Amino acid sequence: MLSKKQKKNSINKGHYLELMDRLYVVMNTIDAHILSHPLTDNNPDIKKKINKAIHKLWDAYQLVGNKEDSYENENNAH
Repeated sequence: MLSKKQKKNSINKGHYLELMDRLYVVMNTIDAHILSHPLTDNNPDIKKKINKAIHKLWDAYQLVGNKEDSYENENNAH
């Protein structure tokens, strides 16, 4: 089993940007293919749930970006 230090070191700077990109792709796909679907447009309760999901993904995107800043601060030898 890996120690905590080994697990932490298995994450690198590129992982943050990669996850942010994947979150963006998913949000964009939901917006383009689900939010604009006629059934969604005609059902406010469905649209509300989908918008809520997009907002949660946006929160996750922001969290990853903030964690990237923290990671850089912790691992940047000045």
